[in-house]
Amino acid sequence: MSNAAFIPFPSREIPYVRINGVLVDPQLWMTVYDCNVTTQNCHSMCCYRSNILAPGEADRIFPHMEGILPYMTPQKQKIFEKRGTFVADCRTQCPDGCELDGDEVLAMARAIDLESDYRCNEIVRQGGEGGEEMDSCIFLTKNDRMENVCSIHAYAIDQGMNWMALKPLDCVQYPLGVYNKDGETILRSQSTPYLSHLPCHDSGIGPLMYRSMEGTIRFLMGDDFFVALDHHVRSLGL
Repeated sequence: MSNAAFIPFPSREIPYVRINGVLVDPQLWMTVYDCNVTTQNCHSMCCYRSNILAPGEADRIFPHMEGILPYMTPQKQKIFEKRGTFVADCRTQCPDGCELDGDEVLAMARAIDLESDYRCNEIVRQGGEGGEEMDSCIFLTKNDRMENVCSIHAYAIDQGMNWMALKPLDCVQYPLGVYNKDGETILRSQSTPYLSHLPCHDSGIGPLMYRSMEGTIRFLMGDDFFVALDHHVRSLGL
């Protein structure tokens, strides 16, 4: 990743609102959003790419790999079994940034120290040893309806687990960004210009973003924070 990835968010000035001690981006209640692959007809486009792994996340996922493997495509199973890992170095895998856009990297850079630990899930390249039809995350697979899904996500649901507790933070928080800066906790939406072509960003389908992302916000910020956020938005008549 180029050094430009580590500058402040370049996209827009944000008139943050302080809620329960957290600086919150008003886009969360000024934008509609729905992560529903059927409604958006998006074929899980955001999952094609890789994701940044925070320290400890690979260690959390590895003990589940025996259960996750059957959900992966046969080609990707073979790649994992051959290499013994799903982890790649982001700088080597994507020297120019490729699938990882600036806002996403910055959201994670402010959550973890990417300068010393910058790792990603492996991207299996189109037509490479896996014979994939397109570049995609090693965990991207298809369900019985031939819909693109995440192997980790599918495994966690079938096991009755909280999928957010198993998947990488980068995947869980998208399209939000939660990080600390200058002693402040910030919750904002990612502008994500690299992924602006995704239908969910401008389809006009769905509830207000914060309501659509309720489960994620509760998981990342706690129930009390979400209640306060919801109270603020409803006080605006929304």
